[in-house]
Amino acid sequence: MKHSDLAVESAHIPAGTSGTRCVSRTIGGVKITDIRLSNSAARTISRHPGRYITLEGDPAGNALPALLKRALEQLLPPTGKILAAGLGNPDITRDRLGALTVRRLSAKSGKRYSLAAIETDVALHTGIETAALVRSAAREMGACAIIAVDSLCCDDPGRLYRTVQLTDAGITPGSGAAAPRRGLSERSAGIPVIAVGVPSAALLSSITGDQAHQRFLAAPSDEDVQSLIWADCIAAAISAVIR
Repeated sequence: MKHSDLAVESAHIPAGTSGTRCVSRTIGGVKITDIRLSNSAARTISRHPGRYITLEGDPAGNALPALLKRALEQLLPPTGKILAAGLGNPDITRDRLGALTVRRLSAKSGKRYSLAAIETDVALHTGIETAALVRSAAREMGACAIIAVDSLCCDDPGRLYRTVQLTDAGITPGSGAAAPRRGLSERSAGIPVIAVGVPSAALLSSITGDQAHQRFLAAPSDEDVQSLIWADCIAAAISAVIR
């Protein structure tokens, strides 16, 4: 059994499926894959319909942050208040990307947008469902959109900390936990939800092919450093959008 949060790893859509498009190109050494899933195609691969933009490259370079900014601008409304939400458990290295990212952001106003940021932690610590917390904060500030940053899981270990996915299809905080969680999406929040995620772990069974390993996760030995680099990259892109 494989599990991946990346649409690019599961977008094996039958030819001729209506309303689906996949375009790939490379700019400045960064591979960009833009997938649009119709309702029928999304059901085929057990995804939510929407747009999935994947950037693969070096987050410490100049090209990827600039392309990430451009991708965010394509998914966000033209103006308004933006809430950046850092999801995940800040006490676990592979799950702290969201927290690290929003800690690098400052509440500010630009020509088109104003920004507020919230670090949600996890329901196990707060006693509040993450999606409910983010929706309430967005409603209180009158946000026009939410940028939710979280850690993801992938199948291909070569994508660990080398890929970032943006999607307007939303996200389900804590979906890796045993208890079912309510998703955070435009349908549930009433405003666009742009999920930004980086794969920080892969199921060991995806690597070994042994289903006995499907309860174990594999992560790179330098994940502490990589999470900091990606937090800098994503925060820089969000800040550049707000200016």
